[in-house]
Amino acid sequence: MTVVLAHAPVDSAEAAFEVAVRQATLQGWELVIANAASHDAPADSRAVGDPALRDLAERARQAGARARVVRLADADAAAALLDLVESVTADLLVIGVRHRSAIGQLLLGSTAQRLILEVKCPVLAVKAPQAGREQGSS
Repeated sequence: MTVVLAHAPVDSAEAAFEVAVRQATLQGWELVIANAASHDAPADSRAVGDPALRDLAERARQAGARARVVRLADADAAAALLDLVESVTADLLVIGVRHRSAIGQLLLGSTAQRLILEVKCPVLAVKAPQAGREQGSS
């Protein structure tokens, strides 16, 4: 059984990481931390450096999760993540989401929206905590 975390450098990344680790440890499932970026990774804002990805895996292991990192190099991040979720037969996909204006969604598309609509397993969408509010408070 597997949890896939679609990791990208967005405001909600830390919150999504914490939720993914919690789910993996509670279920006793493997955690696959995936970063999808184009082949020109240094110019891609979705790219996360290898040291940062290794640090995430180590933090997950210290929290009790079996974790590994997968780097996906594809111009279409959503397609790469969909392929990964299918290839590892993921039981859960965890993604960080952010607020985007209607114009931003229309012009730029939405990887998160595509994943939510097309992936075959349940998706847990995690937003960044609002400023001034503690995580987990209502």
